Amino acid sequence: MKNFRAIIVEDERLPRLSLLQKLKTYHPDIEVVDCCESYEASLTTILRHRPDILFLDIQLQGHTSLELLHELKEAIPLPHIIFTTAYSNSEYLLEAIRFAAADYLLKPVDVSDLAKAIRRIEERDATTPSSASQSQAQSGKFTFRTLNGTLYVSKDEVVYVRASGNYSYIMLAEGEEIILERLGIIEGKLGNSHFIRAGRNLLLNRDLIFKVDRKHKCCILRTPAGREYSVELSAGGMEAVEKQ
Repeated sequence: MKNFRAIIVEDERLPRLSLLQKLKTYHPDIEVVDCCESYEASLTTILRHRPDILFLDIQLQGHTSLELLHELKEAIPLPHIIFTTAYSNSEYLLEAIRFAAADYLLKPVDVSDLAKAIRRIEERDATTPSSASQSQAQSGKFTFRTLNGTLYVSKDEVVYVRASGNYSYIMLAEGEEIILERLGIIEGKLGNSHFIRAGRNLLLNRDLIFKVDRKHKCCILRTPAGREYSVELSAGGMEAVEKQ
């Protein structure tokens, strides 16, 4: 059985602690890496930890879970979502479930319902591998949509990728290309074994990271041929690189 990493997003303290305790007691194979009570905190920690499962309160103070999911989807492939809610017939809940292909649990969360939701995720995770990603990984080449056609590159050729709205700039060992895909899609193709998310808009090749310069707030990447690239880092990006 796969060990999942999870984040709980719940703005009420007692339901948050209750769900955490039930997961620890009945599902010790699920590692809860963080618990959040606000939209802002949850966005930051989800992008940082990249959980397999997100337990998400349907309503957050001042925001909706759909707002959070829309923003996340622009940056990363969405994790498995389990909504938690006190309402069973909300049209908004149905819209959220359709958007995220998710399950939901009524509060207070029943342990048997929790077990069923987790079992469905295990089954879904086991039966829906990314065949496209697998075939690309096996061939050693990844395909990306460009302005004039398709780019075919191996992971070793990609130095870094920087997002810019609906498209991204991919820096290669030999030149730069504009990719007509969001960073989350590109990251899903390349995987996180060889690439690290250094902030919301930047993806770095782990194998090419040479030095982190705190004084100038940048990261130096060096190709096997000795060519160096300097990339500006945010505080969060610098922390992510140093913790890899």
